[in-house]
Amino acid sequence: MIDIDKTLLIQIINFLVLLIALNFILFKPIRKVMQEREQGISAAFGDAKAAQDRVQGLMESYNTSLAEAKQKATTSYNTTYQQGLDAQRDMIAAERTKAGEALDKARAEIASASTAARADLRKEAERLSQEITTKMLGRAV
Repeated sequence: MIDIDKTLLIQIINFLVLLIALNFILFKPIRKVMQEREQGISAAFGDAKAAQDRVQGLMESYNTSLAEAKQKATTSYNTTYQQGLDAQRDMIAAERTKAGEALDKARAEIASASTAARADLRKEAERLSQEITTKMLGRAV
């Protein structure tokens, strides 16, 4: 069995000296490295969170700017489209007016030509009727 004697005491002292030596040589440096690593990881997470927040803010700003640009483009398009429609209506109205004037002028010319042609035909009809009457009666009427 186990005898408790001075070798046990030497073994315990040996163990404690080894434990103290390992504490200074191994455990403290490992704890220090692990603590620095944890701080580095925490700092990296903080930097990543800050970068993510910054990116989120930039995305919101970009989306806002994009929405404003789309709104401006839509407004500009609608304004230009409306101006084009107004110009088209004005052109059509002007052309209708010109066409109406040309039609009225053509009608007036046709009416004038028709009146002149009727007058010529009346004169010609009277001349022909006089000629026919003269030939049938054999004398001038």
